[in-house]
Amino acid sequence: MAPPVDVSGLMWAIGLLLIPVVLAIPMKITWQYWIGSGHEGTEYRGMVRQIIDSGRQLSPFRATLDDLARGLRIAPSRQRLIEADLLHPLSLSHFLILPALIIFPLAVIVALPVIIIGFPFLFLVEYILIKNRVLMNILKLVETWLHWQVIHIPKPHRGAELTKARIGEFSQHVVHFAQVPQGTFLGLFAWLMVHWTLKTDSFWIELSIAVGLYIFLLGILSVINNAFESDLVFVDPSKGRLVPVDQWLESILKPIVGIGLLFLIGRNLLDEARGGNPVLFATTVLSLLYGAAIVGIAYRWGYSLWRGTRVKSIFEAQIVEGLAPLSYDLTRNKGRIDFRVRMTMQERMQVISGLSSNQMSFDELQNLPTSDSADIIPANPME
Repeated sequence: MAPPVDVSGLMWAIGLLLIPVVLAIPMKITWQYWIGSGHEGTEYRGMVRQIIDSGRQLSPFRATLDDLARGLRIAPSRQRLIEADLLHPLSLSHFLILPALIIFPLAVIVALPVIIIGFPFLFLVEYILIKNRVLMNILKLVETWLHWQVIHIPKPHRGAELTKARIGEFSQHVVHFAQVPQGTFLGLFAWLMVHWTLKTDSFWIELSIAVGLYIFLLGILSVINNAFESDLVFVDPSKGRLVPVDQWLESILKPIVGIGLLFLIGRNLLDEARGGNPVLFATTVLSLLYGAAIVGIAYRWGYSLWRGTRVKSIFEAQIVEGLAPLSYDLTRNKGRIDFRVRMTMQERMQVISGLSSNQMSFDELQNLPTSDSADIIPANPME
């Protein structure tokens, strides 16, 4: 006969686990109000949103945006922050782990051993996936197996003002924090898997194994995320859809990690309520959640600053050489969606690097032509 469930302890444990959710909702509302507060901020956001919605990059409109910000008396740092919020929006999952930023300076010292152990592994993963072209060959296999096509569609923030921000500026924190939840929940998932499968009496043995698994998964994820910032998109002709490569990876991870977390937390809570300490388990889950967030933030910041740009450029060169994708424009003008091939990816990368010299105004954005006879369009762009 199964032991009775400690209902009181189970309710306390569920209440503890719900605290981050309860706090995240007002924090998200406060953030949205603060970042878009005031007539000046709202007007500037509207102009930036207009460019993003049109499918264009911000760089050709940089001079006009700077003039607008000065006219609205918006400081450059806040201007970059507004753009960062629009280009890298924060979801509810970001605010679930936001308290980790408050304790980050102190807690990073505790997490330092994990970070020190993990960074050499990052370079090993980079050597395998990038230097040996494994990741590029994986994309080539996906093309073959799924009958998809890899193309290039530049994102709005390519060449944006955010790249000129100082390292410690708040806008930079928003950019890097945007990808932290993915690795954070992966760390909690690693510990729950180890705790559920091994069920040892030693918490430290479980934690050590989980840390090793987390370093392995986070290392692979960090390298892939930096490489996939190359604006590559899968085209599925049979279903008529476009799937950004980075979102394709996220669409695979989200159901596995999300559903897995709910199942493992629920399963372990019931087990603890029948003969353990559910409140202690809930406290452990929250501690590990914020601990994984701290490690994830450090990995994201450190690796992106040291190696991110180099990994992205090497991977882009491999893609250009191995797949030779075409670069497309996906734009919207007065309700009309226009999807056109423009040039090769290599040529587009050269164009983006020189976008600052070809500035446009908002009037030109409104009057952009819907077709351009000067474009050289292949008979069959999918070949």
